[in-house]
Amino acid sequence: MDLNICIEKNLPQIVPEAISFETGASKAQLEDLSITAYEHHGSEFSTSDKGSLPAFYEDLILGRPMPTTLATPKIQDIDTLLAITLFLHRDLAIHPNTAEIVYIVDFVHRLGLPALAHLDEKLAQFLSSLRTYFPDPDKGLSQRELGDRIQNAIGWLREYIHNGAFTFTKPTAPTNLRIVDHGTTGFVVAGATGNLFDAWVELYRLGFLRGVLVKQHGAEDRKHVLIARKSLYLPFDLNTACHLLDQMETAMGELPAWKTSQEGLWLESPEEGTLILLQHIIDVLVRV
Repeated sequence: MDLNICIEKNLPQIVPEAISFETGASKAQLEDLSITAYEHHGSEFSTSDKGSLPAFYEDLILGRPMPTTLATPKIQDIDTLLAITLFLHRDLAIHPNTAEIVYIVDFVHRLGLPALAHLDEKLAQFLSSLRTYFPDPDKGLSQRELGDRIQNAIGWLREYIHNGAFTFTKPTAPTNLRIVDHGTTGFVVAGATGNLFDAWVELYRLGFLRGVLVKQHGAEDRKHVLIARKSLYLPFDLNTACHLLDQMETAMGELPAWKTSQEGLWLESPEEGTLILLQHIIDVLVRV
């Protein structure tokens, strides 16, 4: 059987005679059994909806007839990568180790970085490495480079499913995490020297739920700050905090460049760092 992968940026919501994987299909289109589509992004969907990957996997093992082309706009995350792997290598569908990795990958894809804190550290590093192996499509790999990386990643995933081997992990610098203080409802104040997102995974592993993480910026008083909450269940208004911290930057003659993430879980200091005292940042956070 000749199986094909189509990766094109401007695909329609439903790609004729193809599996439409995260192409923007609506819930109504997913319910139409004459259409083979898998989607869980967009305003109609939330993190509680079944992910595209497990929906595709379950249909595959239950014998749903599938087109011979899988179409997707980009390698958005590791769920797309594993779906392509299963599509091209049907032997993996019946492998006893596949179900576990399918639901783990979906868990990480839907919940993001906090989910990595609940995995074995080697597996978390492997999946994190795969996520960063594919840069933003707009920042550029050629089609040939993209194809080569997909083939490499498929090989690494097959090796993990068959043998439990981690044949690809990017080395990460130690975070040198230091707990400065902690309070009620999982609040923590901490310092680190490495990547602040990696350090937050360590904090989540320790059971903290929200707080502020700081990395000193050279010998100056400037520091990089990453404020986080593990989920939207936690009362922590990062948009209000962003507005107040920007006002403080302006009053100090600095650029108001704090930024929140789209999902509302992260608040980052300006790229060049901030001069706001840590105690003043904490004073803002305990009020939001």
